[in-house]
Amino acid sequence: MAALPDRRRLTVLLAGFAAASLAAYLAIRALAHPTMIDMVVYRQEGQAVLHGRDLYGGGVQIATSGGNKLPATYPPFAALLFATISWIPVGALKVLVTAANIVLLAVVVHLAAKLVGGWIDRPAFAERWALLAAIAGAGLWFEPVWTTLRYGQINLALCALILFDLTRPPTSRWPRGLGIGLATGVKLTPGVFIVWFLLSGRRRETVTAALGALGTMAVGFILLPHASVKFWLHKVFETDAVGKTYITDNQSLSGMIARATHIDDPKALWAVAALLVAAAGLWVAAQNARRGDDALGALSCATTGLLVSPISWSHHWVWAVPVAMLLAVRAPKAAVAWCAVFLSFLIWAVPHKVLGPSPAMNPAQLLLSSLYPLAGLAFLGWAGSKGWAGRETESTRAQPVSAS
Repeated sequence: MAALPDRRRLTVLLAGFAAASLAAYLAIRALAHPTMIDMVVYRQEGQAVLHGRDLYGGGVQIATSGGNKLPATYPPFAALLFATISWIPVGALKVLVTAANIVLLAVVVHLAAKLVGGWIDRPAFAERWALLAAIAGAGLWFEPVWTTLRYGQINLALCALILFDLTRPPTSRWPRGLGIGLATGVKLTPGVFIVWFLLSGRRRETVTAALGALGTMAVGFILLPHASVKFWLHKVFETDAVGKTYITDNQSLSGMIARATHIDDPKALWAVAALLVAAAGLWVAAQNARRGDDALGALSCATTGLLVSPISWSHHWVWAVPVAMLLAVRAPKAAVAWCAVFLSFLIWAVPHKVLGPSPAMNPAQLLLSSLYPLAGLAFLGWAGSKGWAGRETESTRAQPVSAS
């Protein structure tokens, strides 16, 4: 990369890879004809709001190919946002949502590069954008990203909003924490970042994020009072309404425990495991943030949230792309292993039973069915070692030097 022609050649190669990857994805997608069923649910939630139907009482019921009914599960504030797309025909909406998610993937990669820093954010202008385009092109083939696009999910939008929040410079007029508060109002799991702010000693961000989340609740109660009462007093506690805990799609601790123990809904075991992992993971995230490593702190927090959530569908793991970028800068060998997990689609090589009791699996299938939580736990262990090493270094520097 020292000579200018070599840099140009590298830029062209990276841009060419990105274009080829996008073209291949679109070609395969055209052959697959995805239903984008979650997008259809969002659209119907918006229609329920506009037409006064009961949002959480049968007003939204989309049947899947497996015979399940998908109800509204997001807070009322999200349904209000979905009302803005409810008038668009499904065919046109599929095109728009797919294009938006591809753009959002590029935005996530750009913001993650700013957060991670290092060589991934320092090439010359043309090289940088070609590099980020190539990373986004590779990210299309991460199973969580592929599945997000397949279902028409909002995971990339929430990830981009949170990363936008975390990468604002001190001089920015955007109040840091507001994006996380808004994301929490759309889907509850980003609320783990509010706890991270609190444990990291960032009071202003904590208050801003909390007020943002409360503001979305207030909007919901004002515009959809009946639905808000039903959601916040009842539906928010009905985790089984989201889906079966034990199916392979659930890549959280609860899903891993359910498949390993053959217990359909291991609430007690999950509660103990989730408490321990939440305490350890948020401690790791806060320790890294307190020593100035926001990238490792934020991605540890995101991983902790995915692990301890009762349901973390495989497409929720779009945070695997920023984590891969961080590991590429700091631990290349670990990055290869991480990418192998999320590029492999191996979780789909085991039984995906939706109806009936938890399916029996042999040890190899059990391992493959829980690759994401196992990778997440390994990442937290690595992040914890980095935080502990940094803490010991700071402690050593703080010790007075004795005179000889």
